[in-house]
Amino acid sequence: MTHTLPPRPLLCALLLAFFGLIASAQSVQRGPYTLDAIADGVFHLQDGNDSNPPGLHLNPDGTQAGLNNCSDMYLVTGRDKALLIDLSNPVTWDSTAAESLRSLVYDRVGDREFLITVTHRHGDHLGMLPAFADDPRAKFWIPGEEFGHAGPFPADRTEYFPENASLDLGGGVVLSTVEVPGHTPHSTLFLLPGEDLIFSGDAIGSGSGVWLFNEESFYVYKESVGRLLAFLENPGCPVDRDHLTILGGHAWQKGERDKLGPEYIDDMRTLMDEMARGTAAREKTSTFLPFLNTSFTFGSATITWNDEAADRYASQNHDSSL
Repeated sequence: MTHTLPPRPLLCALLLAFFGLIASAQSVQRGPYTLDAIADGVFHLQDGNDSNPPGLHLNPDGTQAGLNNCSDMYLVTGRDKALLIDLSNPVTWDSTAAESLRSLVYDRVGDREFLITVTHRHGDHLGMLPAFADDPRAKFWIPGEEFGHAGPFPADRTEYFPENASLDLGGGVVLSTVEVPGHTPHSTLFLLPGEDLIFSGDAIGSGSGVWLFNEESFYVYKESVGRLLAFLENPGCPVDRDHLTILGGHAWQKGERDKLGPEYIDDMRTLMDEMARGTAAREKTSTFLPFLNTSFTFGSATITWNDEAADRYASQNHDSSL
């Protein structure tokens, strides 16, 4: 049997398309940033590259040489608009940071309207605001309750949205929001139907756990997780609870796990039940905040909180059911 090659112009076009697909699937590094396509029209950016990779840096003898606690950004594009979720750490180790970030983002935004949002008010998710604060093209769509309807954003280009708001990016790409207080008073998740993605910031942790900064925050978080589970299990939920992927604010912290899925939230529910009974596995930990002295674990879930506060919680014989 003989095989006839396509005409030369068509063959060239096919080869260009093929190699273009290969190139688009690869990571792109520019300045201090690495960008990956993770779904159709969805991109992951982190403030790390080959010269300063995410996570712990080790000496040849295994001792710690340094740490790059990468903070993640996600760009979602629709037909008409594009939304950048979070603004990562303030990058001072590369003088091209602002220019590199803008070019990576705008190359993919094209001529769409461009908006920026944030999951919560911590500085490692607001760090590159100066790259866009004076850029008239960038508009801001910000969770109002988290910032008290005010903040470091340009007043003439900022809309503060209420709880449970949605944003239509065009072409059937609609992002929904839901609050999960605890890590901060109004931490906000962004949900993308169709792809079954949740952009969670630090609200439920990124794989190494959620930090709860005072005694009250645990009780708030417990109620939040219960409401989140009810929301995800509701037939009207915009994402498929059984197939969701959680994209956190520090993806490198998930370690060798391929992804965080629904089992992560299930493990979080079980962990909080065990903490109520006083039976959760715990390990002393050291952070820059003395209150955060213990990590409680079950399966893939971790809550970093306080040893004495956890004992008080268990001794009060709380209803453990979420």
